[in-house]
Amino acid sequence: MRTSPIQLTIGIELIDDPAWMGGTLYLRNLAICLSHLPESERPKVRLFGAPNVLSGFLSEWGHLPIFDSAADSWPGRVLRRLGLPIKPVVPVDVVYPGFGAQIPGAVTVRWIPDFQHRYLPHLFSADEIAARDRSIGDIAKQSGVVVFSSEVAADDFRRFYPAHHAVPRVWHFCSLLETTKPASPTTLQKYGLPEKFLYLPNQVWVHKNHITVLKALARLRHEQGMIIPLVCTGAQSDRRNEAHFASLLQFIEEQALRDQVHLLGLIDRGEQVDVLRHAAAVVQPSLFEGWSTVVEDVRATGRPVFLSDLPVHREQSPERCTYFNPESEQHLASVLAGQWLGLQPGPDYVAEKNAREALQNRILDSARIFCDIARNALGMSKV
Repeated sequence: MRTSPIQLTIGIELIDDPAWMGGTLYLRNLAICLSHLPESERPKVRLFGAPNVLSGFLSEWGHLPIFDSAADSWPGRVLRRLGLPIKPVVPVDVVYPGFGAQIPGAVTVRWIPDFQHRYLPHLFSADEIAARDRSIGDIAKQSGVVVFSSEVAADDFRRFYPAHHAVPRVWHFCSLLETTKPASPTTLQKYGLPEKFLYLPNQVWVHKNHITVLKALARLRHEQGMIIPLVCTGAQSDRRNEAHFASLLQFIEEQALRDQVHLLGLIDRGEQVDVLRHAAAVVQPSLFEGWSTVVEDVRATGRPVFLSDLPVHREQSPERCTYFNPESEQHLASVLAGQWLGLQPGPDYVAEKNAREALQNRILDSARIFCDIARNALGMSKV
């Protein structure tokens, strides 16, 4: 193994998967987070991925010197098309998260987001469960570092694989959102949204638990006459249950909720942030999470959130949070009824300013922890 340079070079594999926006944003946020480090601490970042994914990322962030690309690589070809300078080839020390082929001379650090298949096995086929167990088992047997998104997931790993050789490390990502400019009402006008609404920004998968929110809204409407508008964004298909979205539409029709539920589908990330900033509150009813992007987005904007009472959500512990039992629409209806009238539509520029200031330290801490993980993995490879 070659000697590590003074400046660490980290290879990051970017993806763009509409069916897994959490993973897409996680890797983008990692790359951007590292760029915030002071120059003396900043690694080089070599990007890998499909050409269209890299071109989209580099069109926005390719001007930053942290992102290294070789002329004969996908990033290099993308930079050339964008008219940006091509940097010399720099060998990669560590590649993350190990989705693609191994890079010669680089140490691969794997990422295991969570153990959802162990907690919600009814949402997976037997073959999917077996494949996940084999893949994670293979990682557990190998020496080196494996990254988890939460302490909850790392504890699960130790419990499910007590004889593991891999060293578990935890890295919490941060959402980096643009809130320095005034929020535009254009997105709300485009989609015909009301001034005050509750926002649910989850993909429409079964475990994301939209049904509990809809049942709570139906209860409030029919029992108390309280109509709370709900806006939902996110992909509207679940490959594990293709009938799921249709079942939600049927419930909306049966409960006469059509006039208060706005289903926007998968929208542009900038538009999604606009919706978030204008929301009176966010609801995250998920039955399982690895490390919730929704919660990190809420933290970055200072919006209040109604959050399913999961161990990982307690670990994230955002401010302005009210926990509820995700399996009880009655509990959610109760907390909504108690707070809705007192909530105000966004944006809240004071809360956003406070969130930005708090986020700066979290971004630096997060970036330093990841660099420490990368150096730890590199050092272990030489033992």
